[in-house]
Amino acid sequence: MSGWNPGQYLKFESERGKPVVDLLGRVGLPCPARVIDIGCGPGNSTEFLAKHWPQAEIIGLDSSGAMLEAAAKRLPGLRWVEHDASGDLSHLGKFDLVFSNAALQWMPDHERLVPGLFELLNAGGVLAVQVPHTNASPLHRFLEQPMQLIEPGRYYDILSQLTDSFDLWVTTYFHVMDSHKDVMKWYRGKPNFKELPASVPELIRDLYVPQSDGKILFEFKRLFFVAKR
Repeated sequence: MSGWNPGQYLKFESERGKPVVDLLGRVGLPCPARVIDIGCGPGNSTEFLAKHWPQAEIIGLDSSGAMLEAAAKRLPGLRWVEHDASGDLSHLGKFDLVFSNAALQWMPDHERLVPGLFELLNAGGVLAVQVPHTNASPLHRFLEQPMQLIEPGRYYDILSQLTDSFDLWVTTYFHVMDSHKDVMKWYRGKPNFKELPASVPELIRDLYVPQSDGKILFEFKRLFFVAKR
């Protein structure tokens, strides 16, 4: 997807990294030989994978050339592939871990997409995915219309057709922001959100009341699943 701003996206690298760590903790693979990071962006999630399994062959895949350029500068020793993950990836071979952090929500037709990613797994391999679960938030509904946000039950129906070995859960994160302006900056690294509508600042002020120290608690829910082949 075009329109990504790697520099803006990474302004909240610490906050965006927490779900990566949580998802890695549930993978359950001691030493995968081949790993692919689907929608790797500027390489922030891929770096966690490389540090966790330094001996693994790791591929970062993304459809944004700008993001991959930033990723290659960050981790020059890895292989980076520019490709639409919703297309055919069979030419890349099989993997022990197919990992995707906050990327599948930009892709259509998850009834086809998720089984396609599952097919990339070797026997005993794991598909590990995290996507936003922000359907109930007025702000997210207003800003994230291009995203494919689906309910846990729908993922259950997809995964249960693929394997009996999977886990599905939701975690709520409270990111501490210095001001309402920082909540707006969170979105500016994403495509379609560079120019936020004039009504957004007022909506943000109404939804997020400052704490006693003036900080803003930015609530963000994320949905996770891991499925073993």
